[in-house]
Amino acid sequence: MPRAALFDVGGTLLHPLGDRAAQRKVVLSRLEQRFGPRDWYAALLDADLLSELLVDDPAEPLRQRTLAVLRRWLEGRGAPLDGIDLDELRRRAEVPREAWAVLAPGARDALVWLRSRGLRVVLVSNTLWTGDDELRADLPSLGIDDVVDAVVTSHSVGFRKPHHAIFERAVELAHTSPHEAFMVGDEPYADVVGPKRIGMRAIWLRLPPPRPHAVGAPRDLRAEPDATIGSLAEIPEVVERWLHRA
Repeated sequence: MPRAALFDVGGTLLHPLGDRAAQRKVVLSRLEQRFGPRDWYAALLDADLLSELLVDDPAEPLRQRTLAVLRRWLEGRGAPLDGIDLDELRRRAEVPREAWAVLAPGARDALVWLRSRGLRVVLVSNTLWTGDDELRADLPSLGIDDVVDAVVTSHSVGFRKPHHAIFERAVELAHTSPHEAFMVGDEPYADVVGPKRIGMRAIWLRLPPPRPHAVGAPRDLRAEPDATIGSLAEIPEVVERWLHRA
């Protein structure tokens, strides 16, 4: 019987919103206000640090060491680190979610329905700059802080989806076991393959094409979700069936 629902964040619960150029200006201003003028801020925001994360540990491409990669990037450009706390730099480089995202249609209703059935809700997100504390702090402005029990980010765990560690942490926070939890997400590699490997159910939110190929996903990927939905409004129908089978 399902006791916990895990949700991907970007692309699943949240949809992009706003002017990217304006958001960039906000971040540049935040960085300059805290650390003073530096000639590398713009280059940092343009850098493909995600790709660098994937080659940071060749033996484990899903390992995430954000601060180590950030330090290496800065040192590679001869950027002086005087007066800079790397963890604070990471936080300042993040765009607050209320500035770039809006809740997907049906998102809050789905979470409320799950909580009404006694399920715990945990958000599980691959992030670059965002840690658990920052994601949790964003929830009130998104209007879902009262229907989310816990959050897990790849930055804080140190591994990206579909690595088992991030899902095991989420299940632990939900106080349940993998076979009593399910994952909802829009990315087959991250949100279907990973959960299934540890015995969880997976619901694939199949969004309209075109869909970019996920970074790091094998080209011959085969993902077999337990259910496929076209919108979050379909979640109650799927979960109700599972509850009745218990």
